Amino acid sequence: MTFETSLRALARLGDADLERDWTWPGKGPADLRNAFFYILMEEQAALVVAASPTNEADRILALAQRAFGDLRGLLLAVPDALLDREPAPREWSIRKTMEHTIGVERSYRANTQYALLREDGEPLTLPADRRPKPDPADTEGDALAIALALARRRAETDTALANTPADDLARASQWAAVKEPFNVDVRFRLHRFGAHLVEHKQQVEKTLRALGQTETDAQAYIRQISIIRSRHERRSTEGVRQRLDDAIAAVAGASTEAKWDRRS
Repeated sequence: MTFETSLRALARLGDADLERDWTWPGKGPADLRNAFFYILMEEQAALVVAASPTNEADRILALAQRAFGDLRGLLLAVPDALLDREPAPREWSIRKTMEHTIGVERSYRANTQYALLREDGEPLTLPADRRPKPDPADTEGDALAIALALARRRAETDTALANTPADDLARASQWAAVKEPFNVDVRFRLHRFGAHLVEHKQQVEKTLRALGQTETDAQAYIRQISIIRSRHERRSTEGVRQRLDDAIAAVAGASTEAKWDRRS
């Protein structure tokens, strides 16, 4: 199981399931609720020894990655049956919200790269014909597939922009909060990545509430696990990430066995 598929499985646990027996590795008897705290503590331990961002652009984008972690954790708990339901007539479904969110991630990246490379005589805003075209593959499939697509697009952003030199952060650009654009700089644009993810994480939360979906304890815990993972996953070694993935998969497997035992 991958990190995401394990969290997806754990998100299905109800509050009563968390009372089932579980053994804390190398310690002793516990319950499944404590299994989430075990995972969280393992992720925290990886975070505190991971390398820190080395420049301002990287530090700014680390904030965006933290916001992504929250949204990823939320998406992994979304029942697929709710993805296309509108919370009210003519309001966006979760899939539509994510179509916008991922599209803007790509657009922000393209506009920021343009600001870094444009010649003095060129317009401040990226011409419309040079902006990324929508990619239906980004929001096809289930909630897991959408979360993975967002992760790929976020990785593309960080690869492209995390090493932006400090002197380039003041390069000019334009951005519109509502309709009329105003002058900003590359630093402002980098901060927009995280702010935009926070905005639409909140929108997905509101949509779920409107659809009658309440967050369980397990779902709240996996969001925190996803957040902590997001803060070190760019900086931890593959070996560390694999060890953590294996630990989470073991808990997910134990939770499935616990549910089966309960039904038998």
